[in-house]
Amino acid sequence: MWFVINKTLVRSFYLQHAGFFLFLFIVFFGIVVPSQQVAYHYALIRGILEAPGFLLLVAIAWLLYAGKVVQFVFRVLDSPEGLFLCRMRCLAPATCYRLLLWVQHRMFLPVSGYAVIIAGVAIRRGAWAEAMAVLLFVAGICGVSAILYYRRLRYPGMVSEWGSRRLTGARGHRYVPYWSILLRFLATRNGWLLVGVKVFSCGLLYLLLRLQTPEDYDLRAVYFTWCMALFGHSILLLRCQRLEVGGLLFYRALPVSLAGRLGQYGLFCLLLLLPEMLVLGWMTPNPIRIIDVLELVVTGYSLLLLVNGCLLVIPLRVSDFLKLWLVLLGIWYGCVLGGSLIAMSGFFVAAAVILLVVGYYRVDLR
Repeated sequence: MWFVINKTLVRSFYLQHAGFFLFLFIVFFGIVVPSQQVAYHYALIRGILEAPGFLLLVAIAWLLYAGKVVQFVFRVLDSPEGLFLCRMRCLAPATCYRLLLWVQHRMFLPVSGYAVIIAGVAIRRGAWAEAMAVLLFVAGICGVSAILYYRRLRYPGMVSEWGSRRLTGARGHRYVPYWSILLRFLATRNGWLLVGVKVFSCGLLYLLLRLQTPEDYDLRAVYFTWCMALFGHSILLLRCQRLEVGGLLFYRALPVSLAGRLGQYGLFCLLLLLPEMLVLGWMTPNPIRIIDVLELVVTGYSLLLLVNGCLLVIPLRVSDFLKLWLVLLGIWYGCVLGGSLIAMSGFFVAAAVILLVVGYYRVDLR
């Protein structure tokens, strides 16, 4: 049984996420020369152990990775190709749980291996409490994940009824805004991706803005990082576009005015950027000026509107979407260097509106 599970879950997980692990390897081992690897990671682990905020960020990152693993396992268990795994319920509960725990351990190995190294450094420095906290945290993640897998095996296709009750209400159906449907989809079906994008975006904005001083006030690095964060938001828009093509095409035939549709999409993009707007508002007026906050918000909002408009009227594959983003990144880069971001924002908003007005009812996305 382990041979089948290992090939179906563990091996498939690492093969499908090879690019993700290559990126992590480059970040942790490719940016430092081999002769300084030990000193670099030792200094990094010391920072994790000595700074509670840094340790909290690492714990959040580990939780996000665990969520990625859990989502993958759930997707395999719910797929037609993985239904045979439900036969594991015929095993004794303890045996089944041990198998699932071993699956989680193998898929969580990059994190648990680094956690063991952190604990070893902590023990060497006499920080026994930190070492035990790290090990128990990782063990708890693995144990809870295995419980979730076991529950999914016992109740395949389990869906919470809370969302349906909220949508219909106790006295019958009620109106649900379209932007609410899209946000609910991101929160329920892409929750870990949404949390990861928000942590990355808000965290980098906060850290980069904290480095700004009146004597050395330069936001070019902030704008470039902001553009990279918006790429993650564009991935969320791509997921929403797939939802619309797969299950919400009927919305285009409903008696809703085009202005109302534009307002729904505009409000959706605005709410998607709300956490970043709160972080920017918190950092105003020190260390960032109000005019620069408005410029960051307007540029980010206009870029999301344009990407959303392109996805709604142009059938884009993933490769085409990446090419589109590279073109937008080049335009963004030139406007940052030329100091014409406001003009770019106006062009992006106008282009998004024109795309929706001209092509929304004409394109066939099926």
